[in-house]
Amino acid sequence: MSASSSGLPDCGVGVVPCALVYVETDSAGSPNCTSADPFCYLEQAITLNRSLKAVGLPALTVATNVAGQVVQYLEKVDADARPHVVQLAPSVLALPKITRFYSAHFKLDMMEQLGATLRDGELLMVLDTDMLALHCVNGELLARCRTTGVGAFDISDQEFSAYGDARVIADLETVAGKRLRNPRWFGGEVLVASAEFIEALVPRAHACFERYTHVIRELNHNGDEAFISAALNLLADDGYPIIDLGAHRMVGRHWSGNTHRDLRWFKGCSLLHLPGCKRLLERQARRPGFSATHVWRSVVLRHELNRTVWPLRRWVRSRVRPRLHRHAVQAEARVDVLVLDPDAGRLSQLVSRLTSLGMYVMPALTTEEARNEARRLNPRVIVSSSPRGVAVAGELLEAVDARHRPVMIAFSTDDARMDWAQWDTWFPRSADPSDVVRAVTQALGVR
Repeated sequence: MSASSSGLPDCGVGVVPCALVYVETDSAGSPNCTSADPFCYLEQAITLNRSLKAVGLPALTVATNVAGQVVQYLEKVDADARPHVVQLAPSVLALPKITRFYSAHFKLDMMEQLGATLRDGELLMVLDTDMLALHCVNGELLARCRTTGVGAFDISDQEFSAYGDARVIADLETVAGKRLRNPRWFGGEVLVASAEFIEALVPRAHACFERYTHVIRELNHNGDEAFISAALNLLADDGYPIIDLGAHRMVGRHWSGNTHRDLRWFKGCSLLHLPGCKRLLERQARRPGFSATHVWRSVVLRHELNRTVWPLRRWVRSRVRPRLHRHAVQAEARVDVLVLDPDAGRLSQLVSRLTSLGMYVMPALTTEEARNEARRLNPRVIVSSSPRGVAVAGELLEAVDARHRPVMIAFSTDDARMDWAQWDTWFPRSADPSDVVRAVTQALGVR
């Protein structure tokens, strides 16, 4: 097959690669991202764009809510490395900013708005920013996706084994609003879809999103994968065939040191998702030149190093968060930490740091909300802002199982220490949040 001007095999199918860079400085963000720079995702997108062009794919289109700031940021980057920038229209999606993976939810807006601009024969290729193109995408596979309308990344094997198929399926069917024939979980790192399919997907995804927001605290996963996967399942039940892009090695999701496939499998993938290598991709954006070989060598090195420490890391986590016996699930804590703070900005920072360590965290903005969540989830640790002005320890303790009293940690709004008998640990507002995180980790380790 001869190559077309886009670098793809001449199969009559064009692709429009796109990625979301949604900048929201006071949201919870992604637990997988530890960078404080709100434009770190843009740096990842620069590296992704370079890799796409290096294998002959079209340049990346970045959809963002702050196009002016993104364009200004890109002025310091070589012109050849700059992705296209598109301003998103205001979103109708509403959810708390303390929601995990908050920004990722607006990927639905990007799909809807960019899907409407596709020309005949084109496919929208929705990508996460923390990805790397290693090879050009197979043209025959794209032609099949154009015929069916969609190709998605089925990661049900990973989700089912990690969280239990019953739990994942129950979440999918709750968000879908009905029993599904063949429930599958689709990864959010890549979706290839035609304008016609996106037109059918968007209304179902919006309906799933509404159900998702009502049960968000009961779900195992927060983010676009939950309601997009539910919508894809609904379309599959309506007769839309979905091509599995992972089976064709168009994409692979690789966590360094923790994977069910060795690196030889990933090296043959066209696109590689590297959620654990975000800093590596960000550094590549600042290099004068791009080399996929250089990035791959860094991935291999990191993988080999992490393989040696992974068993130790698993052991440490098992000590911090011991497994519960099935018959004692209701009696023991169902979440690690309940965090109460009416300051959404400070709350999101603390929640993000705790979840990045693998803890199960439930945020609350009001005392009433915290009491309800404490009664329902029986947390092992409660972190609250000023016990003098926001919450009384006794009110929270009354809501939990008396046989399993949580560790009570106060995060005060003033710097004057006072003696509250029911609080186990106290920190002033001026304290570094990392001190609070350290105290939570120690509390979980001794329970």
